[in-house]
Amino acid sequence: MDGFEFTMGYLGAGERGRRGSELEAEKPAARAGSGRHFPGLRSADLLGRAKPVSGTAPAPTRMARSSPATKPERIFSTGTFTFKTIKAIYADSDEAVAAGKGAGVNLIRRQSDGVLYIEKLVPVSTSIQQARAIAEIDALTQLTLAGAPKYINQMLESFLEPGAAFGSIILEYCEAGTAYDLIQRKTLERQQPTEALIWHTLAGLSKALHFCHTGIDVDRFDLPPPQDWNTLCHLDLKPVNVFFTRDGSKNGIPRLVLGDFGCATTWQDIQDGTAKRTLQLRGTPGWFPPECKASSEGGWDGDYGMPTDVWQMGAVAQAISRLILVPDMSFVVRGRACGRQYSRELNGIVTICMNPDPLKRPSAAKVAGEVKRQMEARGLVF
Repeated sequence: MDGFEFTMGYLGAGERGRRGSELEAEKPAARAGSGRHFPGLRSADLLGRAKPVSGTAPAPTRMARSSPATKPERIFSTGTFTFKTIKAIYADSDEAVAAGKGAGVNLIRRQSDGVLYIEKLVPVSTSIQQARAIAEIDALTQLTLAGAPKYINQMLESFLEPGAAFGSIILEYCEAGTAYDLIQRKTLERQQPTEALIWHTLAGLSKALHFCHTGIDVDRFDLPPPQDWNTLCHLDLKPVNVFFTRDGSKNGIPRLVLGDFGCATTWQDIQDGTAKRTLQLRGTPGWFPPECKASSEGGWDGDYGMPTDVWQMGAVAQAISRLILVPDMSFVVRGRACGRQYSRELNGIVTICMNPDPLKRPSAAKVAGEVKRQMEARGLVF
């Protein structure tokens, strides 16, 4: 594709990743006003010290302490709001909880105005579980304080109460389901997703990742660029973590929201090795890029960072277009990541995102720029 450059570095070992000063070169020229300072928090700084995160509300007075699947009549107060649990949307097995992979997700209602939210319960019984929970809340806190765009799941409050088996993260509720639900539904209906939907997906994910990586909102050039941004890598893009909500729809398609930052880590934590320790047994088979895999000893083998996110972004687009649940690199090698029913341009951008060589993948910023150009040429709102 003309004008589409392949410039992307790793944040992983071997000093192949670009440092903060080099990332700065990709940002637009400084705008009027002073820069915003959002260096981010450090999960390593709080290892083993589960507590409410600075800047959020105090710990709830009542929490689930014995089981991730809470009872529907459960009512709890955070000190700021009172919530009632409507139902358990998802609960991990005891084995999954013990392995630190998660705990459960509840649909809750704020009693003051009836607004629905999601309560994500995370296990904090062990030091590794605490570190991972804190890393997730650190990432969401950094994004929230920086004014994260609407393509990133918004955190309302978070709690890590000493002595509790589970911490709570209260998040925006996306009522239109996930990309996984979309794939399942289209498969049952034997209906091929439209090309507009795939472009819409790439637009939302590239905007979300560009903000995570640089702190810059593609849609808000009136804001000054952040100073000393602590690059965040999501590392777990897959259909079940891509949500939709009808609030803010474009092109007749619900707004896309990137969620579940349970594997998110920072450039700093990748460099000092904290990420490898806290990512033990994390990740989903089939959703690791070619250069990275889960280690049998725990943690991740290979380098990972921003190119991981870009590959997974392309993989999500491929999964939706081909109605598959696991990415297939054989189509990428043939240059038809999405399939012949889609345009050469769409196949090209997804193929490049999923390039087996991570150093040849584009940055999220480059993807966003190309997606914008292609969408506008097709009469779609970016």
